[in-house]
Amino acid sequence: LCRIKVICIGMNTYWKGIRMEIRNFQAYDVGNVYNEYKVKKEVCPLYSSITIEYPTRLNAMAIDPSGITENKNMHYSPGEVVFSTEIKIKVRITLNDEDKDVYVGENHNRISVVKHTCEIMRKALNYKGHFNVELVKLHNFRHCGLGSTGAIQASIGAGINYMFGNPIAQKNLVKYLAQNYGEEIDGDEEHLMPVQCIGGSAASGIYKGGVFVLAGESTVISRGTISEDYVIVLGIPKNYKCQDAKTQFEEEEKNIDKFKECGRLYRTQIAYNILHQFLPAVVHQDVKTMGDVIFDYRYNMGSIQNCSYTYEDMPQIMEELKFLKTEGLVDVLAISSVGPLVFAIGKDVTVCKKEFEKRNLNVYCTHINNDSFRILNETKI
Repeated sequence: LCRIKVICIGMNTYWKGIRMEIRNFQAYDVGNVYNEYKVKKEVCPLYSSITIEYPTRLNAMAIDPSGITENKNMHYSPGEVVFSTEIKIKVRITLNDEDKDVYVGENHNRISVVKHTCEIMRKALNYKGHFNVELVKLHNFRHCGLGSTGAIQASIGAGINYMFGNPIAQKNLVKYLAQNYGEEIDGDEEHLMPVQCIGGSAASGIYKGGVFVLAGESTVISRGTISEDYVIVLGIPKNYKCQDAKTQFEEEEKNIDKFKECGRLYRTQIAYNILHQFLPAVVHQDVKTMGDVIFDYRYNMGSIQNCSYTYEDMPQIMEELKFLKTEGLVDVLAISSVGPLVFAIGKDVTVCKKEFEKRNLNVYCTHINNDSFRILNETKI
């Protein structure tokens, strides 16, 4: 197939046959599919309406942080370790006989994400109809490290797939959603930012499990359960001001070389630690050893400092909290994604909560979610 270059100011976009490719971090049109997946057989909906409850994830660490520094047509391969939490969102999806999707809800800054997910699922399923989508319940932790946008996209994608009898296998759905991902731009319902997506939000609800290791092309290579005895403590700076994806990425872009260098220096050691320490720990439900590997990456390989562009006081806060892990008061201590959300996992978190509060953090407690998404109600056709 011939390749026709499309010249746009500030853009680097190509057509390969009829498939669009993107190699930069510029905004793109809602509904664009950069990495196709087509269900081979004809499918019809089995349900006219469902309500889905979907967990949100914590991104504890990367395996090769340099994997986020270049957009290779939405293929990102830094790998990651994620924990699934009991902080859940609720979404209602209904078949719509009209000629367009209908969004219902008060969270108007997420309309672009809803429209985009409906469109890419419609293309994958070759479905001509439309959907009503209502974001019934969201949490308030936006762009702080809890994967709120990923949970919205994954819940709608998983919900629509369920309505059609799950024709897209779990591993393919995680990859399809991750490699066609975008986040909202405030005040713009027709465009998304191609934020680096590894697949953790999708995996943490599509598969069962409380802890996941993803590698390569958004591929889950290990997952396991964690005892209900463990508590997750979340801390978010009280003075943190949320930014949309476009504004936040502009700051990340200034620091992108730090992630590239971190990967160059440490990816071999991180991969060794994941293979010989973290993966066995998943099998044996050894949360302390999981925390040791995460701690080494965050504290000893420059990760906290590299992510401090999201909140400049984060390195100081994390240094002051360091003793919680080194003295065995918690098993896991880290920031989630690039922060500024701080989290710890332990059985007795009394001291941890007090120390978080001393650092001017809003503190929330939750538990590990070991299950996949849950259908709350459904209406068959």
